[in-house]
Order: sequence, then structure tokens, then C-alpha cells
Amino acid sequence: MDTVAKDRSYFSSVCVEKCGGVCCDPWWGIISYPVVKQGGLSSLSSFRAELVKGIRARAQRIVEAYITSEEPPRALFASPERYNVLARDIRSSGTTLTMNLVAMFAFRCAFVTKDRSCSIHPSILGAEIRPPHCGFLGTPEASPGQKGYCRIIHAALTGGQAEIEKALAVENESASRNLEGGVTTAEEAADRVVENLKAWCERHAPSLMPLQRPSAPPGRNDPCWCGSGQKFKKCHGK
Repeated sequence: MDTVAKDRSYFSSVCVEKCGGVCCDPWWGIISYPVVKQGGLSSLSSFRAELVKGIRARAQRIVEAYITSEEPPRALFASPERYNVLARDIRSSGTTLTMNLVAMFAFRCAFVTKDRSCSIHPSILGAEIRPPHCGFLGTPEASPGQKGYCRIIHAALTGGQAEIEKALAVENESASRNLEGGVTTAEEAADRVVENLKAWCERHAPSLMPLQRPSAPPGRNDPCWCGSGQKFKKCHGK
């Protein structure tokens, strides 16, 4: 066995024997995508419905991408166990709101065993049938920020057991925090995005907040409650 093969065998052992499935139980799928909301925060119910549709579609995209390469293929994931969807880089231009949504989905892999090892890991199975995306994880050559980077494998590469334990603690804390902070449905995740937008508009663009109808209509010659500048009788009082 050459040096490279030995190294890869060692890192596979780290993944299987020392990691304890921290990266795979749950496994987090993350997708970032832009969203545009026209008309400020009006028509929030239809916007929320679009958010739910988009969140579900991206979760399904992950489910369909993560299948084994055997025949017939088997899916690694079913529905997400938890959803974390964050609205970032919110901007307004006129009555248009733009943002990037970071959708994080916690899945339970069908091939993680009770002892939290991967039953289809190549160091166990003797062959690679995992999706290509799984095969990139734990690549020894990957640096922080690069595709395939694993904090635990990197610790094994650059340090000893103490460094591996530190990396495990960081990953466990991060996984627990994201799992506890998530919600169980796409609808709840969409509600959080809407609340985030409301909070942002309250601070940065109050003119985009949805207008509230008064409990009693104003007089016919009073200014309309919607802020149009017209008299009530010529606006919402028609």
C-alpha cells in the first residue's frame, strides 16, 4: 500500500471510528438562493406561499441528488427533520425587497447505524456507492472554505488526538445549536422569514410595512388611511 493509500485509509478510520457520525447524524444540506418581494410587505399571504413552495422544492432537490450509485439506487434521505431558513443581505429599492435565503435542512441518513457509523462508507463496504457529494466530504487535501473540507479530518491531518477532540466538540456544538434552533415544517420556516422581513422593514424601511386599516373608517372628507393623500371618499371609501 503506498503512502497516499495509507493516508486515506487512516482518515477513513478517523471518519468511521472517531467522528461518531457528528457530520451525518443529522446531515445538513444547505442551499442559498435569491428572493425578490415586490410591493413592500403587502400581500404577505401569497409571498409566504411562494416561500413555502421554494423551501420544499430545494429540500426535494437534495433528496433526489443524494442516492447511491448502485442498481437500483437507494435514497439517503426522506423529508427533513428540521428547517433553518435565514434571510440575509436584505435590501430595498423603492417598494422592492431583495434578499438571499440560506436554507439549511437537517436530514437523518438511512445508512447511519445505531452506533452512528456509516454503513456504506468505503472503508467498511470496500466500494464507493455513496453520492459524489458524500465522497467529497473528508478530503484530506481540502483546506478551510474549500469543497470537501472537514474540520475533524483537518485536525487529524495537522494535529493529534487532542486536536481531533477539539474539532469534535466544535462540530457537536454547532450541530446541536442548529438543530435546536430549527423548526419542523416548511410553513414554520417561511413564517420566520416573514417575521425577519417585518423586523428589518421596521428598522430600515418603515414605509414598506403593511398598512393597517383603522377599526372605524374615517370621515368621507378625511385623508384616506392608506396614505395615498386622497380623501377617503375618493380612495378606499369608494
